[in-house]
Amino acid sequence: MSRFNGSQDVVQGARHSHYGQLIRDEDTDTVVCHVCGRAFRSLGAHVRVHRMTAAEYRQEFGLLRTKPLSARSLSQEQSRAHVAIYAASEEARGHLSAGQDMARSGELSRKRRDADRGRPDPPQLRQTQQDSLTAGRGTRASAADARLATALRAGGFGDLGQALHALYVTSQHSIDDTARALSIGRGRVRRLLAEHGIAIRSTGQNSAAGRRARALLNDRKAAQRVGTPDIASWLRERRKEGATFRELAKATGRSIPWVTARTGTCGPSRTQ
Repeated sequence: MSRFNGSQDVVQGARHSHYGQLIRDEDTDTVVCHVCGRAFRSLGAHVRVHRMTAAEYRQEFGLLRTKPLSARSLSQEQSRAHVAIYAASEEARGHLSAGQDMARSGELSRKRRDADRGRPDPPQLRQTQQDSLTAGRGTRASAADARLATALRAGGFGDLGQALHALYVTSQHSIDDTARALSIGRGRVRRLLAEHGIAIRSTGQNSAAGRRARALLNDRKAAQRVGTPDIASWLRERRKEGATFRELAKATGRSIPWVTARTGTCGPSRTQ
């Protein structure tokens, strides 16, 4: 049941705009009254006709206390006027300095939280937060799509399906490697594989291509560690100079079997 019942209300309890939303007519640059459905540049003075204050109107219709009940152009005009007054008047700046100090110290926020404690959030706040969240998701999704498009062009892929087949199926890249190649997340790679009818390999499932890729990666890491472009040649040279397998394993950060495999030596003792 609505709290207002003035004789000038068109229909008792009627609402001519959505609850929790301030409806704006962008063509006429006006805002619509929830009570009578008429449009005005500002509702602050108009709502007195319905025997309500601006604060009561906001509470009645779930509107934010901090948002003006006015058209955008009027709000902008008022904002510019306030800025001009602030810039021209030392007295005005003095009046506002206390509030600015409270804002900088956080006291103003604390006072507002205390005043709002126990009050339900206005529906307009929830709608504003939801709109902001939706817009943020849209922005992130657009950015992710742009990165993906760039990765597809850089990789020479005609489309996403071709890229997934080339990377994950033909080259047997892992989910992580495929994600890095396409500049997207692991979760999205999994969803895209399912959408394109590509079966995801079981966790721990190995492949010849995967083993080769890991072997090359380990070789590159060992070569970088000792500062050589050819790790196999470096290992053979160190062996000729008398280095033991254990010493070479320690120098490269790999295992003794790995060293023996790269030097082409079979069955050495672990200390040789």
